Amino acid sequence: MLRDKTNLRSLARGAGGGVTAILLALGAPPAQAADGAAFYKGKTVTYIVATSPGGGYDFYGRLVGKFMEKYLPGSTFVVVNKPGGGHKIGANLIYNSKPNGQTIGIFNTGLIYSQVIGQPGIKFDLAKMSWIGKAASDPRVVMAATNGGPKSLEELKGPKTWRFSSSGVGTSGYNDTQMLAKVLGWKYKMILGYRGTQSELAMRRGEIHAAVGSLSSAELFVKNGYGKFLAIIGGKPMKEAPQLIDVVTGKDAKAIAALIGSQADLARFTAGPPAIPADRLAALRTAYDKSMADKSLQVQAEKSGRPLEPLSGAEVAKKVRLALDQPPEVVALVREILNVKAPSNKVLGAKLLTKSPDGRWISFMHGSKTIKAKISGSRTKIQIGGKNAKRKALAVGMACDIDYKPGKNNEPKTIECK
Repeated sequence: MLRDKTNLRSLARGAGGGVTAILLALGAPPAQAADGAAFYKGKTVTYIVATSPGGGYDFYGRLVGKFMEKYLPGSTFVVVNKPGGGHKIGANLIYNSKPNGQTIGIFNTGLIYSQVIGQPGIKFDLAKMSWIGKAASDPRVVMAATNGGPKSLEELKGPKTWRFSSSGVGTSGYNDTQMLAKVLGWKYKMILGYRGTQSELAMRRGEIHAAVGSLSSAELFVKNGYGKFLAIIGGKPMKEAPQLIDVVTGKDAKAIAALIGSQADLARFTAGPPAIPADRLAALRTAYDKSMADKSLQVQAEKSGRPLEPLSGAEVAKKVRLALDQPPEVVALVREILNVKAPSNKVLGAKLLTKSPDGRWISFMHGSKTIKAKISGSRTKIQIGGKNAKRKALAVGMACDIDYKPGKNNEPKTIECK
């Protein structure tokens, strides 16, 4: 039975059901998944939702928890809401939990930006998390209130100052609004503290004029006549509003529109800490895939107006790494907009182009730039194949995740090679 520590009503059990397809986790043999499933009999799984109750993340978290419990017989899923810090609190808890497969959760894609630019408060590495799956693709939208909001993107440039809402610093809504406002010249003021559906209620009262958020959360509000889409960012074209990248001009504006749009298909994902045992991760992924294929889950999502476009955990892991691997010029632009100093740069899967005989110097590509970096014998931590190594053990052609500090020597903090 799915329990809820918030003491709010759990999602209703779907009538009927059945599995339309069994989607085994990529690379996970059925026997391995079965062995992992046996572990969960009699076990409790804590599912952390990095927001307050209500809203899109909470909906998907409860829905996923309910059906994963069904496909891990004998397990009990407990939903725990841990809001705050722009989803960082919840994500930190998930990442730093015991890697026994009994703590997983959901948080927003805004943390990809946070990690890329090195915002304070991050105690996680999304590239290392155990990705279980994602439920939906969810484009971003610029939405205006019909009660006194702007009627077009052009109006956002002034002379009136428009009030935008966000739940807090570091969330997707906050980051997206700040970046778009900077490159598009909006005259605006951010009002924080609106969580879940509070932003929409504030729009109806006339307190808030506009917001940048997910299409799934805004669609019903617009359909009921309370809001209007000014633009969509990523995803499929829609007749109600133009794709932002098609109507903006300038290199920076197009770069930011492309960056935001590239994450449209990473919405509503579920992850656990690094190093969950392979059989347990296989069982979690298989249960997740079966849940997404369950007709009862699909009906509940449809009745709630929430989209479903699931993807396996292995594929989500690949897409997250791609989203994290941004060219340094885009990272610099985002840091400038969000006023974050550069503690380091990180490139994923970079091939070593050169290495000096003593291992002190290496070179690699980061975006379109060739980076020459000096490795410290004491400060740089090096791992090859998961084991600690010396710099002399590095070799040309190795694929490495390299976290380096921009500067004269571009000294790496960590080098992790396969």
